[in-house]
Amino acid sequence: MRQLFKTFKVAFQAINKNRSRSLLTVLGIIIGVAAVIMTISAGEGANKEVQDQISGLGTNLVMIFTKMEHRGGSHVRMGRPIDKRDFDILQKNAVWISKMSPLVNVGVQAAGPNGYKPTIVYGVNHEYFDILSRELALGDFFKEDDVKTANKVCVIGETTRKELFADLDPIGRQIRIDKIPFTVVGLLKEVGQGAMGQDQDDVILAPYTTIQDRLYGHRRGYDMIMASALDENSVANAKIEVSELLRESHQIRPFEKDDFDVMTQVELQEITGNITGILTTLLGAIASISLIVGGIGIMNIMLVSVTERTREIGTRLAIGARESDILTQFLIEAVVLSLAGGILGTVLGIIGNQVIYKLTNFYIPTAPYSIMIGFGFAALVGIAFGYFPARKAAKLNPIDALRYE
Repeated sequence: MRQLFKTFKVAFQAINKNRSRSLLTVLGIIIGVAAVIMTISAGEGANKEVQDQISGLGTNLVMIFTKMEHRGGSHVRMGRPIDKRDFDILQKNAVWISKMSPLVNVGVQAAGPNGYKPTIVYGVNHEYFDILSRELALGDFFKEDDVKTANKVCVIGETTRKELFADLDPIGRQIRIDKIPFTVVGLLKEVGQGAMGQDQDDVILAPYTTIQDRLYGHRRGYDMIMASALDENSVANAKIEVSELLRESHQIRPFEKDDFDVMTQVELQEITGNITGILTTLLGAIASISLIVGGIGIMNIMLVSVTERTREIGTRLAIGARESDILTQFLIEAVVLSLAGGILGTVLGIIGNQVIYKLTNFYIPTAPYSIMIGFGFAALVGIAFGYFPARKAAKLNPIDALRYE
């Protein structure tokens, strides 16, 4: 133990003798560790944000849509599309579903008193707002009668209001959607970005019957059916029930695959969690490259140090120092440099997360495992890139080392 303490003392003296060089050497490690911590933490923050937004939709969401397959660079529909017949069958027979809404969407040009903008209008029914827990800032939702009579009314989001109406109160005013006048009856509360990064306030919602009759070219298929199960514990039963009813509606034989997909909120959370997890891993891996660069810097400076201290090494070997003593000394110097960079990089990474939060209001929780990864990687880099110079020093011939000028 005493010998190890002396070895540490000699290593620290060697590092202290060249402070500027040592600081520049560990700079790569500092930047690398900080980058690893910040990128992994940013990925964790993004994942938490996505999961929170999906959870905000409730816990009993069920989505039903036509199965699509990727062929030749485009998405091809598999089988019969989801349509009114399917909706009516589900509405009449599904006992585990409480609310349902068709969903159709079409790209349009929307014009208002303040200008016009390209956007997407979503056709839904009156239950859609309860299914997705959307609330109003002004006005009212359109009613069931508006859906039945294909009334030309709509509810808009805050982003759409700003672009089409500026500071005007939109309630009761008209917007033209592909030259067709719609009366704005409600303004949704602002909610910000959605789980996939889309602006949930850049939206126009109108009765799906109106969209189908006026904008959809009289197509009767739906892009999706949004539904909510009776409660959280009914989601699994609702999915099974929907699948069975749709297989019967589509006349799918027992050995044939479904031509539709049914996805629950839990599955959506798992998918988005996997995606953000992969992105976090990729970002962390890219950031780790700077740690490798820092390790190369440590190896370079340790080789220089071995060359400068050749006579010192020869003297120590000549008076009885073992190869293992020399190896340990130089290896400790490399590890100390790496760990110093790891500590400073950790501090910088934590501060960087807070600075980003203050500047962007995007919460980035410093993931404890990111600190462990960054710090552990720094120690590993010190050992891996410090071993070769240390071994070179230990293998020096004492006589040749003493003659070195």
